[in-house]
Amino acid sequence: MSRQIDELNENMNNVTVTDFRSKSKQKISEIQSLNRFKTTNDSTTIPISPANVFREKSVEWGVAIESAEFAKMMDQEDQFSSYREQFSFPKKIELPKIDVSLLKSRDEDCLYLCGQSLGLKPKSVDENVQKVLDNWSNRGVHSHFHGYMPAALSDLPAKKPMAKIVGAKENEIAILNGLTVNLHLLLATFYRPNEKRYKMIIEEHAFPSDMYVAKSQLRSHGISPEDALITLKPRKGENLLNEDDIIRIFEEEGDNVAVALLPAVQYYTGQLLDVNKLTKAAQDKGIIVGVDLAHAVGNVPVCLDDWNVDFAAWCTYKYLNSGAGGIGAIYINERYLSSYSETFPMYRGWWGNSNKTKFMMKEDFDPAMGADCFKLSNPSPVLNAMLMSSLEIFNQTSVVELRRKQFLLTGYLEFMMKSFFPQKQSQKQSNAMNDILVPSVEIITPSDPKQRGAQLSLMFSVPLSIIQEQFQKRGIVCDIRMPSVMRVAPTPLYNSFTDVYRFITNLYEIFQNIDSLSVTANNHELLEEAFTAETERSYSSISSDSEADSVTGSNTL
Repeated sequence: MSRQIDELNENMNNVTVTDFRSKSKQKISEIQSLNRFKTTNDSTTIPISPANVFREKSVEWGVAIESAEFAKMMDQEDQFSSYREQFSFPKKIELPKIDVSLLKSRDEDCLYLCGQSLGLKPKSVDENVQKVLDNWSNRGVHSHFHGYMPAALSDLPAKKPMAKIVGAKENEIAILNGLTVNLHLLLATFYRPNEKRYKMIIEEHAFPSDMYVAKSQLRSHGISPEDALITLKPRKGENLLNEDDIIRIFEEEGDNVAVALLPAVQYYTGQLLDVNKLTKAAQDKGIIVGVDLAHAVGNVPVCLDDWNVDFAAWCTYKYLNSGAGGIGAIYINERYLSSYSETFPMYRGWWGNSNKTKFMMKEDFDPAMGADCFKLSNPSPVLNAMLMSSLEIFNQTSVVELRRKQFLLTGYLEFMMKSFFPQKQSQKQSNAMNDILVPSVEIITPSDPKQRGAQLSLMFSVPLSIIQEQFQKRGIVCDIRMPSVMRVAPTPLYNSFTDVYRFITNLYEIFQNIDSLSVTANNHELLEEAFTAETERSYSSISSDSEADSVTGSNTL
């Protein structure tokens, strides 16, 4: 840490028990009279702001919120801190573009704030996957129905804990495929356009794969996306979706809309929508509602049955920590599961057949009970063992309980961002030689804790490529989403308040070293150029290695 940071911390601690305490005491009586954060399935019951909690604790402890000591004391009070030991943190030395000269030791863990992209590996994965491999090795084909996590039944243990996490009944859940495949399967069944109802609704900046699914499903029915795809847009000059505007579109377009595909948490901004309210408004107009839970599951309380959505799908490799390419899951509201037809589900495979008749090899499909009828192929016991390793950790607590920590942890990140950095984007100051860009940050994620999960999406007034390059040198792992956002997600299962403090102090040091940066290129252009070059290098490297393997027989991949 730089001398500037040390001096800053020293100054903060010097004012702790004098100036800071006197300024805060007048608010404490108000804060103490408020109800504490309540643990309920209703994610809207957050009666106080994180900042008020921090101010109260700051006065109680006699420690400035912005100090390292405050973060340490928050960690000491954290009832979930022991969960961190159940996860593997990558070592800085193993990361690309690390600056070895900045390492304190070769065994130093990275600063990982990227659970919204890929969760960390539970340490139990190694043992559980090895058990699956040993079962295959020891039993061969008999591993389908015998031994540890029998292959043919390997998806079943995850159904009960998954149903608990998403607020559903076990028979409404199926563990299968990946998210995009599952969205196709669900829309193939639920999107039934007719002459009157043929349109589909999706948010304008949906995750690209969701947009590809929506457009290709329309085209599969001979319908042009230009004519039938309605996109939900933020208001001009804003980043967030306005729920009143969404409801207005339901009311105006609803008679012509077959399906609305909504995000619970928008991947780019981190905005948490009121799915319950939006679902009711859509269904009042006869619209079928599907929800993408990719950035919600394991992150915020999800109550699918209470929300009454028609269907939902999600991945498990983000906040559920099942590993890259981890198996996905779906939800089908039980009102659709009381009877079946030749087109429900639309696409079928033998693993969706009833277990009673599956191996009779009949030509006619005999659907399995519940959402399992959507399954197509034999599940992977390796992927399911990886998923169960994480779900076993969730079984020790709940997303609702973790929400209490997330409320404070993300709130602490927001508080520190606003304390340390200018918040007005593109703030300029005059210079005798030229206009320069003063480093500043804009948080585009809602400030209201009821409207977000763990993630904060940041936009910088300086090129993201500069920030990302410096983070990579320091072993700080966040991610970038084009065109201009860095996503940071302190995850309550394994991140600490000290992690957030370290992130802030590193970013502060980076900002201090961007001395009067001249504006030489557009932020988006710089980032896109760097991202494209890095992607091409990665694929080129893989291709070269593969060609070498085919010649030498080596297994470098």
